[in-house]
Amino acid sequence: MDKKLIARITLLRNCARAVAFVILVFTFTVATFLTLDWYKSGHSATVRSEVLERALAGVRENPQNTEAVALARELDRLARHTYFNSLTFRQNGMVMLVTGLLLTAACFGLAWRLGLKIPDPRAVVERDPARSDRLAVQALLVVGTLLTIFAVTLQVRHSPAVKSLPDRELRASLTNKALTNGQQNVCACMLGVDRDDLNGQWPNLRGPLMTGRVELESVPLKWDGVTGDGVQWKVELPESGFSTPVLWHDKIFLTTGSRTARRVWCYSTQSGEQLWMTEIPDGAPPGVELPEVTADTGFAASSPACDNQRVYVIFASGDLAALDHSGAIVWSRYLGRPANSYGHASSLTYQGSMLLIQWDQDEDAEIMALDTSDGTTIWKTERAEGMSWSTPIVMQTCDKPIVLVHACDSTWGVELATGSKLWDVNAVGGEVAPSITWENDTWVAANCYSRMVAYKLNADPALPPERLWLWEDGNLPDVASPVMSDGLIYYATDAGEVACHDLKDGKLLWIKEFDNGYYASPIIVNGRLYAVDREKGDFRVFETGREGQELALNPMGEGIFATPVFVEGSIYVRGTAQLWRIVGKTAQ
Repeated sequence: MDKKLIARITLLRNCARAVAFVILVFTFTVATFLTLDWYKSGHSATVRSEVLERALAGVRENPQNTEAVALARELDRLARHTYFNSLTFRQNGMVMLVTGLLLTAACFGLAWRLGLKIPDPRAVVERDPARSDRLAVQALLVVGTLLTIFAVTLQVRHSPAVKSLPDRELRASLTNKALTNGQQNVCACMLGVDRDDLNGQWPNLRGPLMTGRVELESVPLKWDGVTGDGVQWKVELPESGFSTPVLWHDKIFLTTGSRTARRVWCYSTQSGEQLWMTEIPDGAPPGVELPEVTADTGFAASSPACDNQRVYVIFASGDLAALDHSGAIVWSRYLGRPANSYGHASSLTYQGSMLLIQWDQDEDAEIMALDTSDGTTIWKTERAEGMSWSTPIVMQTCDKPIVLVHACDSTWGVELATGSKLWDVNAVGGEVAPSITWENDTWVAANCYSRMVAYKLNADPALPPERLWLWEDGNLPDVASPVMSDGLIYYATDAGEVACHDLKDGKLLWIKEFDNGYYASPIIVNGRLYAVDREKGDFRVFETGREGQELALNPMGEGIFATPVFVEGSIYVRGTAQLWRIVGKTAQ
């Protein structure tokens, strides 16, 4: 072989080896940082820290200390931010680590192949270069395999155990005891209150159909909760809770909770007069301690549901109950203490004569449907997705309603009639509290420190949906759920932003930035977006559309965590201390 050719091959081989060594140094640097991060943070099932735990303990001892509450809330936000940054760092680090090892092996492999082309390697160097390169490749493959085994072992050890679902034949239809003569196998979801009769009521967290949209003949546009201008009445709330009230005709129901008692309250929509209060007994066996909950979740974060006969409530103690409209308990069930780091907060969903409960905990998790008349189980499906705080949403497809059950890295499509799991997609990650929003055949999920993603249902809803787009370039909701209308998506964030995206491609159309963040979900009424912040209760109204013009700023004078209730001519607002009925200047 020509000496010049040998020289070129030798040069290329040396270059390949040099590149391999550079990548190897980078790879070991990444490995060092990953090791240090793991040693410093370890595995954490939640975002808790010792400092945060002490702050929360101080809030539990003195819940009226506003400075302590604000400090705990800020520490919680920082802890979550740090936790998810660490998760992202580890995920990206593992990708870089594996990629670096593969590239290093490829470069040494190239050097090895080039070394084989040199007729007498010992004429160039004393040792056989091909042999040393081959050994380097083999060593890298061994190291890569060991690292992969180590990573998989950590993932398996620190992932919640997946329980096998029981083998059972799911029913294609249900027999309901309320059948009349001539009816057979009518699904419970088709019974109960007619959908048209739900209009004008507020039976669920985000309105009659859990969409966050409602059409009314008139709705207040401007008022002042501080001066009382445009306020028909306001009453002091004797106890705390963050749940959204529900309303049926002349009664509005809400829940409160503490370690001492969990209660249901009923007020007159006309006067604000308290009509009754009922305490829900603890269904746990004697000696079973109440779970720990955080200050901004508490025992009454889950919103109730209602129909024309009953109001249905659930608490972070694991107690579920149905009461008639006079306050008498019709039935109750104890679901067990929730294994939940913040406290159970998923709200109830009313559908026909079914009550849907998303019981996403670290242990014994399930999605279930109960008979609203007596609380018996119609169906239940076990889950192993870990903790979530989202609420199940029913998409009203033509002849086969689908329940969207939303959690970290897993969103199920469930057949409403049977509880059968139809499909599972990885929509968003993180600690999932915002619920899904939907319109027509499209649904959107969004979560802070993760992403926003849109899916379109298949023509056959039993088949997996099609992902339309993914957006992850800015802040997203932490608690408040997004809302869709006329091909646009709106949301409010914990960072104090209200934003709008195009449903077609996910493009950001506009964003408004304010001083205080949002926990209450924004609601669209008659083409206007209503959003109220959690610190001062500044209630803003925007024109929906591609401009987002602010139409009104209505101060409430106290923090608002609960989503407002909209019915004809009125808005009912639950604050941290008061309940209002707003009737002020209307927009036709």
